[in-house]
Amino acid sequence: MTSAIIESILSKQIDDLEPNLTRHGYYVRDLAEQFNAKPAEIKLLFRGQLDPARAHELQEQMLAAELPL
Repeated sequence: MTSAIIESILSKQIDDLEPNLTRHGYYVRDLAEQFNAKPAEIKLLFRGQLDPARAHELQEQMLAAELPL
């Protein structure tokens, strides 16, 4: 296989926050419940579109819970 074929098959976002947490068994609904957030907030966090203050708050909570960020 050439590197071009491999790159065309693998997702460019494989190491992003959402796929990483999903691989470890953390799903949007579970995260929302655990961190007292709405599922929509978690999705916005994954996309980098959540209000920076709220994003920081959720990330700090996730780090404190030792999630693999």
